[in-house]
Amino acid sequence: MKIFYRSFTFLMVTFYFPFMASAQQMQTDRPNETESPNAVTSHHLQVENGFSFERQQNEKTYEIPQVVMRYGIFKNTEIRVESVLKISDQNQQHGFGITPVIVGFKYHILDHKGVAIPDIGILGRVSIPWMADKVFKDKYYSPEIRLLAQHTLSKTTHLGYNAGVHWLSRSADPEYIYSISADHSLSQKLKLFVETFGTAVSQHHAQNSADVGVLFLSNKNLQFDFMAGTGIMHGYNNKFAELGVSFRI
Repeated sequence: MKIFYRSFTFLMVTFYFPFMASAQQMQTDRPNETESPNAVTSHHLQVENGFSFERQQNEKTYEIPQVVMRYGIFKNTEIRVESVLKISDQNQQHGFGITPVIVGFKYHILDHKGVAIPDIGILGRVSIPWMADKVFKDKYYSPEIRLLAQHTLSKTTHLGYNAGVHWLSRSADPEYIYSISADHSLSQKLKLFVETFGTAVSQHHAQNSADVGVLFLSNKNLQFDFMAGTGIMHGYNNKFAELGVSFRI
């Protein structure tokens, strides 16, 4: 299984390009934490690839790559598979391998109406503890559910937010999730965003982070992105950055 996932990830990142035209401009869930309420267009495959680096105290983590494959099974509904090849380095201890594969779905519930009523969607997914390399296998299945919303403030500006709960893979305890993101299009191809997000478990301070980034839409089916951020307030003393490419076929 390990060889299959590494080979498949490499092929998806290296050799797939969007040769097929689509009627609608694609929207991605990367690189920020806030997930869009919009599902992938019916009968299209969207592949979102990212390369990330995070430094937290004595630990450095590389994800090369992160891969999310999203397929529109019918109008307003997609299924998705997520996988990460992770390299960790902490106090001279090294880890390398595939983290638990995540499977899920997204359903677009409601279209926006003016500024007040947002686009609304729901995202459900679960990580599968045994679908991973030994060094990163988890103890429990880790389900997550999020409510997704996005207000259209103008033709060029949007405000999105998520709220949800995630059951931790090592303890099965609930972890509560929030994220808020604002974006503004400088042109038809270039978009900037700023975001804050965090998680909290019972009787602990929330771990908060903030990031900024840019999206460049080369055409309707090909997008490049960059994002960088840091922990804030009671958040971890961490720094992180991502670089990615997404396409639709």
